[in-house]
This record gives sequence, structure tokens and C-alpha cells, in this order.
Amino acid sequence: MPRRKRQHPLIKVARAYLSEHQPVLKDAPLRIHMLDGPPGSPRYAVSIEQCGANGCPYDVPPEDAANGRCPIIDCPVRHSVRLLFDRNGKLVNASESGIHWG
Repeated sequence: MPRRKRQHPLIKVARAYLSEHQPVLKDAPLRIHMLDGPPGSPRYAVSIEQCGANGCPYDVPPEDAANGRCPIIDCPVRHSVRLLFDRNGKLVNASESGIHWG
């Protein structure tokens, strides 16, 4: 019998932050990236993005935008948050913008 897949511990921390500070994005998909850097620098980045309901001014299909495949780097209708965590899972920085964090 295969073992059950374990949820990454940062998902719970990121969801709690979003529920408290960005309730609009609390159900948006999360993307977790492991970062490489010197000791003491952030180890993980969690990016969350959601496009506005008004439609895309660049004619990107909504499916592509929802899956993180939007080719536009900085879009005026996108709402994105990037959370940086240290190796212990403590939030180091939170930035809000319209940038697509690849």
C-alpha cells in the first residue's frame, strides 16, 4: 500500500497568512519554490496570484492565467503576493504587486 502524500508544512502557514491579511487570495493556488542563497537568506518563496474578473487586456485565456502560464510579467489586472520564508518556516517578507513570479 503506497504511503499518503504529505502536505508541505509551509502551505498551512501561507494559507493562515492569506486568510488574515489577503482574504481575497485565500483560495488561490500556491506555488512553492526552494531558493538558493547564503546562510541566513530566505529559503522558500511562496507565490500567489489571481487575475481580475474584468478580463485580460492582453487577451490571455483565463485558463492560462489561472495556471500561472501568463506571458505578461507585470499586469495591471493581476493581484499577486510573494511570501519569503526562512528555513524554519518563519515569514521573512511579504510583497504585494502585479508581477508574475515565474
